[in-house]
Amino acid sequence: MTVMENRPQMLAEEFERIAAAAEREGVRMEFIHGKLGVKAAPDGDHDEIIRWLMERCMQHRPDLWL
Repeated sequence: MTVMENRPQMLAEEFERIAAAAEREGVRMEFIHGKLGVKAAPDGDHDEIIRWLMERCMQHRPDLWL
């Protein structure tokens, strides 16, 4: 393994600027262990699934608020 392989692709600040611009275009990016990647876009039902899950949790444990 060479020294170049251990270096991050970019600084976190650089990634944040790129990710903010990409998100305006509907692309979600991630920065893990110094490597840039693209996340799959969540499906259109994501919010509905979270709402359903919260309702089910509240039915079983109303004393816990998510």
